[in-house]
Amino acid sequence: MEMSYGMVQQQVQRLIMTPQLRQAIQLLQLPTVDLAQYVQNELLANPVLEEAEPPSEGAVDETRTSHADDDQIDWAGYFAGDGGADSGWPSDSSDRDGDDDPVRLIRWEPSLAERLHVELRVACTCPKALWIGEYLLGCIDDSGFFRADLCDVAAALGAAESEVEDVLHLIQCLDPVGVGSRSVQECLELQISARPAPDDLRALALRIVREHLDDLAEGRILRIASELCADVTQVQEAADMIRALSPRPGQDYAGVGQARYIVPDVVVEKVGDDYVVTPCDSASPRLIINSAYRAMLSDTGTDATARDFIRERLNSAAWLIRALGQRRDTIAKVATSIVSHQRDFFDRGILHLRPLTLREVAVDIDMHESTVSRATAGKYAQTPRGTFELRFFFGSGVSTSDGDTASAASIKKYIKEMIASEDAKSPLSDQEIANALTGEGICISRRTVAKYRGELEIPASARRRRY
Repeated sequence: MEMSYGMVQQQVQRLIMTPQLRQAIQLLQLPTVDLAQYVQNELLANPVLEEAEPPSEGAVDETRTSHADDDQIDWAGYFAGDGGADSGWPSDSSDRDGDDDPVRLIRWEPSLAERLHVELRVACTCPKALWIGEYLLGCIDDSGFFRADLCDVAAALGAAESEVEDVLHLIQCLDPVGVGSRSVQECLELQISARPAPDDLRALALRIVREHLDDLAEGRILRIASELCADVTQVQEAADMIRALSPRPGQDYAGVGQARYIVPDVVVEKVGDDYVVTPCDSASPRLIINSAYRAMLSDTGTDATARDFIRERLNSAAWLIRALGQRRDTIAKVATSIVSHQRDFFDRGILHLRPLTLREVAVDIDMHESTVSRATAGKYAQTPRGTFELRFFFGSGVSTSDGDTASAASIKKYIKEMIASEDAKSPLSDQEIANALTGEGICISRRTVAKYRGELEIPASARRRRY
């Protein structure tokens, strides 16, 4: 057969990643809080866009935004309305009582550094000591540990090392107890010394921390009692006291100073026998087209350059409004499908959470898996059983004896309940837990039990044993 070159016309269909499509994908994967910031940036960058006033109570919004399917917007039809005031999604801000505003419930607290600076100024009366203390506070990390060398600090400040050490001891007396420690051992020693307890128990706890901290971490109570020639029950009591301490004194202040809260994307409510999914639009403002720019575009006396600029901005604004509406609808569809698949969870609790995959939801709502993945990442649902990330409802599972499957979350719940009710003197091993779950119809191996137990941050049976 003779080979030759030629030119042939052929029609093919392929997806073109247009700027509008990229924008829609970006908006879909943004969490609600980040979306609000994105919209605010667009409001600053695009003069055509403006935020609509919330509708008055009892008002009915009858306008709908209509767009052409191509890149050019049918402005005659678009201007027939109010410029996209509802963008297909009404705001619920007018329906909220001011007292229910979550922002009003946020309480700001000082950070660890701010608290220590205030305490130091109260406790320190010497200007030089205060000067040294301010420097030392700058060497304390977010966990509350002192991360510098006293010799280097003394050399940098031109002070005696003994002076620096005295000020450090003063800082270690501040609240929280243990702050300014140079090691975990020193941190625990400071907390034990400040803890109200019998002298013999406090002395035993100090010896354990100084000599057998590794054995304590591994739960080797019998070994500690043998080497210290102490009664095993006393060692157990001292170990309980040590475990109640905080190895990172500043952990309670981690992230304090920045008020953070979760804004749900959808609200799931039970109405009768059904669960209704309602998008929560309070975090994102309603966008409209500025009427002044609309009038300028319709005015024949407007300069041609200005008309081109306004038309470009109008196209960008219209696409943004439509993309926000599509984002809202997509998340609502995904959440509705999740609720239908996880009906047993909403009715009966976490033990009845079933395994669910992105593919199942994608097939249910006729969308691609990647779209479902973007629509669930960083998105939250407020439900009668609490506020959950949408990704919470997805997960693998194991087979049961009746041919069904049990989710990993429900199995973890079983494991946690079994360990909570076990005999502390004879805790359940991973194999015993696996055998018990198999008896309940859940086919699971010892390795899987150990994996789930580790994810729950529950120690092994040897470390849970009490004497």
